[in-house]
Amino acid sequence: MKECPYGEKCYRKNPIHFGEFSHAHLDAIYAKGNGSGDYEIPDQYSSEMIHTQLKLLEKLFPKQTAKKQQKAHSSSSKPAVTAPVASGSSSSVSLDTKPSGSSTSRPAASQDTSNLAKKQKLNAKNIRDYIPVVIEKGGMAKKLERAAPYNMFLTAITDSKPTHSEPLSITLQEILDESLGEIESTVQINFMVDIGWLLGHYYFAGILDKPLLLLYGDESPELLSIGKFKQQVTAIRVKMPTPFATSHTKMMFLGYSDGSMRVVISTANLYEDDWHNRTQGLWISPKLPALPVDADTGAGESLTGFKQDLMLYLVEYKISQLQPWIARIRNSDFSAINVFFLGSVPGGHREGSVRGHPWGHARLASLLAKHAAPIDDRISVVCQSSSIGSLGANVQAWIQQDFVNSLKKDSTPVGKLRQMPPFKMIYPSYGNVSGSHDGMLGGGCLPYGKNTNDKQPWLKDYLQQWKSSDRYRSRAMPHIKSYTRFNLEDQSVYWFVLTSANLSKAAWGCFNKSSNIQPCLRIANYEAGVLFLPRFVTGEDTFPLGNNRDGVPAFPLPYDVPLTPYAPDDKPFLMDYLQG
Repeated sequence: MKECPYGEKCYRKNPIHFGEFSHAHLDAIYAKGNGSGDYEIPDQYSSEMIHTQLKLLEKLFPKQTAKKQQKAHSSSSKPAVTAPVASGSSSSVSLDTKPSGSSTSRPAASQDTSNLAKKQKLNAKNIRDYIPVVIEKGGMAKKLERAAPYNMFLTAITDSKPTHSEPLSITLQEILDESLGEIESTVQINFMVDIGWLLGHYYFAGILDKPLLLLYGDESPELLSIGKFKQQVTAIRVKMPTPFATSHTKMMFLGYSDGSMRVVISTANLYEDDWHNRTQGLWISPKLPALPVDADTGAGESLTGFKQDLMLYLVEYKISQLQPWIARIRNSDFSAINVFFLGSVPGGHREGSVRGHPWGHARLASLLAKHAAPIDDRISVVCQSSSIGSLGANVQAWIQQDFVNSLKKDSTPVGKLRQMPPFKMIYPSYGNVSGSHDGMLGGGCLPYGKNTNDKQPWLKDYLQQWKSSDRYRSRAMPHIKSYTRFNLEDQSVYWFVLTSANLSKAAWGCFNKSSNIQPCLRIANYEAGVLFLPRFVTGEDTFPLGNNRDGVPAFPLPYDVPLTPYAPDDKPFLMDYLQG
């Protein structure tokens, strides 16, 4: 069994993880204990955390058979069913195709000697051991209906119980809930994927045997051979043109048995930590029915052009396995969608005569210039992300000249003299992270490093702390990414972007300003998000902020306003703190 890479810093509470990885410090404590809750825990450890993890070891490796199980890990004291996933996998799950109360079991295929076949098996009765926040099935359709017109959710936070019942909190199981439709196939496009964790969710949703097309960005050895053991899973790593580029999009397509489908755009990777104690955002489309066979080729488009923009984006992957889904999108009715699709794709891009700029921050500028209500130049552009790129020697270098210059656009007639609006950046401080649910480990989703920070000391003057008391998430570090402009005086939000794109040139693009050619926006990453513009969502010029306005619900900002600037002694959290 492999040693957990986090060692003593591991804070996981997932039995799957403890069935795959050993932890020397836990093994030593467990060996000295009685196997039933009585342990001497050294002072340097969190007693509550260690006790929780030891309880998992008790379930997985009861004392009377601990030695045998630690040698083989090929059997379980619990009745279960087995379905091998990948040879040599270090992140996988043994599951039957559908949850069942059956006590029958089937041995793993003899030719599979991977960790996958050796690890602790699950059955439907222990869903709460696998998924910490379990919401009663069957209610997601009504929850989505009540979330209109924004359809924007934050993920439930394991250690913040008020979020478990918050109307705009959501779990992955709810996204797969049968009340939204009977799923026949899915697509997952994501950066980091723990296939065992994901298939565990599919198992408990009763869709483990349904076709899954998985496009992933981060290197994942267990996904290379997944198709050999789970023939319904097709996993393809997205090829990037440069070593530093990232396939960073987080998006799902859910296909239903009645021919309809649904699009989900998210900020969360597909692994346990991202759905545990981290603030994530998701937008869920309405159900998109199939068009009649004889429908016109342009039928079923939304007023926002979402369908066309999504298809153009998917074509950029140049992956043949996506073609059936592009055809399905073309033949679906997207007219109920009220947001704009906002994507980034690798390469150099110039403004076109029809769509304007196609991708990145220049695309956002085109949409704002055409559709955003006039905004006072004193209104700040507020950015918020989980990482920060190299932004240049001063605020003018890229933030003002490129990024804010795009995000300041509105429909004010050209020719009026405009000022550069203020720029604010929400990013957790060291104090925010140290006080999080997971302590310093809560900063594991914030990969901003000292080397980059040292080159841009000017940034601290623009930083705002992470506070989300109204959403019960001040201690849940944000992996969400959002961009907006709002006015506290008249309690209005002018527009809002939810996206996978961090504040970086790689994600949003950087103009090549050669005077000899038309400006070219160079983008490194694949990213995807949605733009909420009031005229398309509520029919008004602004969204209400804080309270409902004339029957229109307030826009659900993920953080508290007014914002809280860094104090003089505050400093941004840096990933280096976890390594020291």
